[in-house]
Amino acid sequence: MFLKIDLTFLVTFFIIWILVFVLSRIFFKPVTKIIQDRDAQIQGDKASSEKDAEAREQSLEKIDRTLKSARQAGEKRREEIEGEAHKEKNRLIADVSAASKRQIEQAKAELNEDLVRLKKELSGEAESLARRIETRLLN
Repeated sequence: MFLKIDLTFLVTFFIIWILVFVLSRIFFKPVTKIIQDRDAQIQGDKASSEKDAEAREQSLEKIDRTLKSARQAGEKRREEIEGEAHKEKNRLIADVSAASKRQIEQAKAELNEDLVRLKKELSGEAESLARRIETRLLN
């Protein structure tokens, strides 16, 4: 029960090694190269994707900063406009108040003039009425 090595074993052994050699040259090496190329492409795409993601994040941060500064500038401008509007409102109120006071003073002056004139008329009429009453009572 000893194993005997005969010629068919050696031929089969050489045929298998030739087949392994041929397959490795024709099939395994190209497939391995394709797999390595795909891995390299995937790694390159992954790196490019990460760079794009970082660039996108930076762009978003820049946009956020720009929006924040624009909001602040808008808020500052709105406050300035409100302040100017408040000043203008106060000025208009003061102008209207001054004009009202002038009109009131003018109306008071006219009323005083009318009062003085009416007092004179009334005193003149009172004297004439008193004389009429006196003449009727005495006659």
